[in-house]
Amino acid sequence: MNRQKAGERTDDAPAPQENPEAAARWRDALRDHAREIIQGARGSREGEDTHGVISPDLGPLARDALEIVEAFALGSRELAQSRPIDLNEFSARLQIVLAGIEGELARRQAAVIPEREQPHVIQGELWQVLRKTRESADLAYAREFDLAELDRRILFLLASQGPLVPADVSAGVGVDKAQVSRAVKRLLEMGAIEREQIRAPLRLTDEGKRLSQRLIRLAELRHRELTFDIGEEELEDFVDMIEILLERAVTLYEQERDLAQTAGKNGKTAEPVDHRRVDRVVIERGRIISVLMTLSAYSSRSGALAFRRLTGLSNFEAFVLYEVGKHPPIGWTPLVQALERDHSQAGRTITNLVERGLVEREGRPGRRHGRFFPSQEGSRLWHMIDEAGRERSAFLLAPLDAEQRSRFMRTFDKIRRNAAAQLERERAFAELEN
Repeated sequence: MNRQKAGERTDDAPAPQENPEAAARWRDALRDHAREIIQGARGSREGEDTHGVISPDLGPLARDALEIVEAFALGSRELAQSRPIDLNEFSARLQIVLAGIEGELARRQAAVIPEREQPHVIQGELWQVLRKTRESADLAYAREFDLAELDRRILFLLASQGPLVPADVSAGVGVDKAQVSRAVKRLLEMGAIEREQIRAPLRLTDEGKRLSQRLIRLAELRHRELTFDIGEEELEDFVDMIEILLERAVTLYEQERDLAQTAGKNGKTAEPVDHRRVDRVVIERGRIISVLMTLSAYSSRSGALAFRRLTGLSNFEAFVLYEVGKHPPIGWTPLVQALERDHSQAGRTITNLVERGLVEREGRPGRRHGRFFPSQEGSRLWHMIDEAGRERSAFLLAPLDAEQRSRFMRTFDKIRRNAAAQLERERAFAELEN
């Protein structure tokens, strides 16, 4: 992976989204530089300091912008040899030059941002959709069943695939063996599953089959709601592409797990991981939410290892820092809305990032006041997170051609719309019951 220092950008990297503070920063720096040139306080060769100031905001446009302003200022200084300098006239004309630079910046951003943002859909938007479906599922199932989400997923898997050894259950749900072991223990204690010995295949008991059938009836209803307006062929095509992405996600996870293991052997702090190879992934093609959750699980597990390896941050800490640095400075309310987490969890993470010197706050004191932006070190980590996210997403999407990606996104948008409607309905039911 090619690393960049904070503030540096490659020639083909797009300029970041502009905000009013950023616009004032690069405009003021170029305006001051031009005035110093025309007043003879400095020459164009001393412009590297200015370039360092404007580069984070203008990206690859920074060098051209600096040279344009310097040429304008030097030309105005030469004209001043024949007549006095009118600083007001100079400032007005400089304003036209800066407006032209701003227009070019906007044009470049409009051309590249949609293309650049798309790779993050697989990891970012998938997580957002699944959060909605999980919340609505918890509300729906809680009215009839007292089961954790993972317990339900294991029952669904055994009902659709038959007896499975714990390793295949772990691979099928995309969850580590320790979590699966705890869920298996709960299901054994309630008499829903059984096995002959510790490593023998798990199978449903008669009670487990009756429970599974009740769960499946509700799951089929939710599946029909999530796939509303999606034809059978379209859905089959979507699941086929999910399986392709899932294979790539498993590969990413195994690569990151191997890197973590290597770090441990070299004496570095390594993330504890399950070193068993994922030989096969058994999925439930009959329910769209199942395959999406398995894909998300492997993507999240590899992402957690990658961000920990690169930045020392947890998966959620990296997510929060990324949202803070995407369009800084960001207020508390839009930040919490972007994270789609409760205020307490977001608040604890923001406080931790501030204490570690990665995020700074401006405005009134208190985590729910003012606005947040990354520090210099936070900006450096933000670029690493952004680059790693794009590389990971590009790897996941590589097997899909442009037409397949377009079909994938059309279907995904329908599922996202249906998931939002499903959640609002379940919330309304919960309010009525309370």
